[in-house]
Order: sequence, then structure tokens, then C-alpha cells
Amino acid sequence: MKEKMADKIKQAQELLKKKGYKVIAPNEISNEGWLDIPELKISVEIEVHDKNKSWDELNLSEREKELLTAEQCIWLANSKYAKTLKMDGSSSKDDFFIQQPFNLSRKNGYVAGFCAGSDYADLDCYGGSGDSDSDLGVRFVRKKISKEKEIKKDGKK
Repeated sequence: MKEKMADKIKQAQELLKKKGYKVIAPNEISNEGWLDIPELKISVEIEVHDKNKSWDELNLSEREKELLTAEQCIWLANSKYAKTLKMDGSSSKDDFFIQQPFNLSRKNGYVAGFCAGSDYADLDCYGGSGDSDSDLGVRFVRKKISKEKEIKKDGKK
């Protein structure tokens, strides 16, 4: 019985792969498309995605803690990682939503974003949550779990 189920799962995974989907095992975290930033103990999505959709359409209120903070953006834009993340002015089409740093703005429904052009970088903290822009998208961040913490958590090794 278990073998039949495993075969069906494998067949479904192969079908999804043929259709261009990336298949990862349950509880497996894929590092593809992510850049580790050890100095900040985070990993950041390299590519900005879901452009031309509003904060509301993307339901980012529920996921705001998964976005970069203003402080992280400033640090990254001035770091050796800026070019890889296109936060160095090399692209004006990779702006993204960030966590709203101001409680007053959040209370009044404003959202925040990081923007860069050929000669500037900017934090915009007064966009409307229903606004969309073909250059504005999403770049998620996740805390980087060190091997040491994983080992301590499991109590093994």
C-alpha cells in the first residue's frame, strides 16, 4: 500500500516537473533563488516577483513580517550584496514592498517600498495599499537558521 502511494506521489512530481514546476520534498526549504546574508542572519529572495499587483491583492498585511525592514534595505543597498539584489541603481524595474516603519502611516493605510533608479535609492512610506505599479513587486526575507542552532534544537550531534 505504501509503495503504491509512493509511486503515485513520484508520478505526480514528475508530471509537475515536466510542466515547469519546481518540486521539493515536504519540510524541505529550497535555497534556490535566495541569497544568504550572514551579517544580518537572513536570506533574501534574489528576484523581485508579483509585479503590478497591489499590497491588497497580494494580501501582504498577513505577511508583512516576511518583508525586509527599512533598516535592512538601507544596509543591503550600501553593501556588497546590492548589485546581486539590483539595489545599486542598475535596475529601475525591481522596486519592492517593505515593512511599514511608521505606525502612524500603517494606521492610516499607507504601505512602504524600496525604490532605486540609476542615480538614487529611496524608501517610499506613503503608498496606498490598493495601488499597483508595473515596477513594484515582492521580495521576501527569512531568518537564517545556523547549523549550530539546528543541532541544539534537535539535541543531536
